Amino acid sequence: MEDYKHGDKVIYVPNHANRDVRHKDCQYGIVSSTNEHFVFVKYDCLACTMCTGDEPYTAQATKRENLVRRV
Repeated sequence: MEDYKHGDKVIYVPNHANRDVRHKDCQYGIVSSTNEHFVFVKYDCLACTMCTGDEPYTAQATKRENLVRRV
């Protein structure tokens, strides 16, 4: 499994997207923190595109297997 760190750019790929990062339900975000169970991601929204992971938005607990690192 991927090891993520603060500031990593990621794409959330829902299970029904079958790892297709171009699926319409994928979401872009930035890692704000991690623990042994989840990666906490601040996802882009209409108000803001996340850049650092330090933005004043609530991070969402996300399973590692649903994330792909953005380049």
